[in-house]
Amino acid sequence: MFGFVKCDIMKNIIINLIKYNMQKRTVTKTQIKKERNSKKVSKVIKQKGYPSGKLPENKELHHVKPVSVNGKTTKKNTRVVTKAKHKQIHKNRNQKGKI
Repeated sequence: MFGFVKCDIMKNIIINLIKYNMQKRTVTKTQIKKERNSKKVSKVIKQKGYPSGKLPENKELHHVKPVSVNGKTTKKNTRVVTKAKHKQIHKNRNQKGKI
């Protein structure tokens, strides 16, 4: 009676695993350098409301989708967070196996 429900659940799990693995493409060092280019980063920081293009000492620019999995340095994909918060985000990602 509920066999079709189990099939749908398994199908969704498999689809999500495939999507996650497709996300983990290898990115070349050149692509990473391009995304971390100081001019590009400065432009995004200005868009985030810091007219000088530089962040205060206690702030860092965090990529929501990491550059290592093809994340871009854009206003939409970055967040300005404190150094402590940034460290915590990456610690949590490492524990969950997302980096």
